[in-house]
Amino acid sequence: MKKAIAFLIVASIVSCNYFTFHPKSEKQKYIERPNVLIYDRIVEFRIEQMGWPISKADFMSKGKKYCDVFENFPYLRTEFKITDSNRMTFYFSEHVNDVAREDRTRKYDLNASNGHVKFYKENDRFTWKLKMNNHK
Repeated sequence: MKKAIAFLIVASIVSCNYFTFHPKSEKQKYIERPNVLIYDRIVEFRIEQMGWPISKADFMSKGKKYCDVFENFPYLRTEFKITDSNRMTFYFSEHVNDVAREDRTRKYDLNASNGHVKFYKENDRFTWKLKMNNHK
């Protein structure tokens, strides 16, 4: 028991050198959400292309309107995870501000912004639901 407590104390002291936690207000969380237009464009893509995009490059290759929504997109990493023809999840992480802070401080932010959007078909219509995680 004493060894476990000693280990936890040492681990918490050492982790301060590698991790940080920046609290975020509700306003900051709102500002860090991607533009809503991108979700509508993903639904348009699904309808027009008769399939979900498999990547950001695939999405942007299908036309200017798809490229334009990713202009000023604040996240460096994206992933499209297709469940089936009616469901897909779009993940985004590595907000540019978080990455810049991590580069500057050399510490991993435990409260870094990221999230996902679930797309699904409801009543013969595609819709989406956003979930901001605010951690990695």
